[in-house]
Amino acid sequence: MRKFWTVVGAACLVAALAAPAHGGVAAVIPPNQAPLGTSYPEWEGAYQVWMTEIPRGRNPLFHPESPLNCEEVDGVIFLGAAGAECSVEAGVPLAFSVATGFWECSTAEGLGKTYARLRRCAIGRFSRDINPDVYHQRILIDGELLRKNRRWIFLTPGEVIDFPVKNIWHAEPGPSKSVTKGFFFVLEPLDPGEHTIRVRVRDEVIGKFRFVWKLAVVV
Repeated sequence: MRKFWTVVGAACLVAALAAPAHGGVAAVIPPNQAPLGTSYPEWEGAYQVWMTEIPRGRNPLFHPESPLNCEEVDGVIFLGAAGAECSVEAGVPLAFSVATGFWECSTAEGLGKTYARLRRCAIGRFSRDINPDVYHQRILIDGELLRKNRRWIFLTPGEVIDFPVKNIWHAEPGPSKSVTKGFFFVLEPLDPGEHTIRVRVRDEVIGKFRFVWKLAVVV
């Protein structure tokens, strides 16, 4: 759900630029591949479950310093969608979404009772709010531009999210059907050393945003 816009002011999203990174450039796994045998839409669904089930008070979406940022889930390290600064283990793939780059629809919000209806919701609202005429995004990984990043847009197969009492969307607590459409990226394991991911967003309606992930890969 794109309530992210209404709950957090733009000033809270702006992160300071990190120092130049060292080491090799990370390879983003192509969108038609299945990292660790799981498809991109399935990984994005798992990421949304992970992110949404973390209570608001320590959720990385609103608290990039949260100890739950950069958490390993099913063999992949999930990075918080609003940036992070953390140490990660070498040899493990990393995955991240962009806080401004997805629409999640759930029964908890009254946006549909069936997965078919929730899919229509996610597709329609993504098309309305995050289409190429409105939403512009640049992603640099260790200074190298990821070209044609809209290739990494996926629709999740449909998940059940158990919304905590104090959840990030102020939705009705408890299990809920959910579908998300949005940007999602999985990176090959990074070389040991310092790495930086920068995302710059320009939204024609609400303004400019910048997210930074500073990662120390350790053996």
